[in-house]
Amino acid sequence: MFTHTLQVRFRDLDAYNHVNNAVYLTYFEEARIAFITAIGMRSLFSRERSTVIAHAEIDYRAPAQLGDRLDIEVCAGEIRNTSYELCYRITRRSDGALIATGKTVQVCFNFALNAPTRLPEEWRALLRNGAPQTAVDH
Repeated sequence: MFTHTLQVRFRDLDAYNHVNNAVYLTYFEEARIAFITAIGMRSLFSRERSTVIAHAEIDYRAPAQLGDRLDIEVCAGEIRNTSYELCYRITRRSDGALIATGKTVQVCFNFALNAPTRLPEEWRALLRNGAPQTAVDH
């Protein structure tokens, strides 16, 4: 399981002093980029073969607050012809509380043709093999 760690920033909070619901998509994005970089996939992106997000879902379990250190676990889910899922689990480091879970679907996309394209076998292998347990602190 790949783990990306970050600390809740003041700008992440809403009027109720907990992380705003929309910020979790940014947390997923930060963890996703760290994950695809760690497995070597990001360096393979080009104008003809990159990804776009087609779907995102989040289940909120508990609030996160200023200063909380959050561990975001990322792993590959279903891998299809032109897309793949990434699954996320956010926990608070201090007490292990489950903060949120979620999933995104990335579509392999050719920006030169403005159209989806087949997921390369090399990407499939990297996603299946995953990444070493790694934490990136921010």
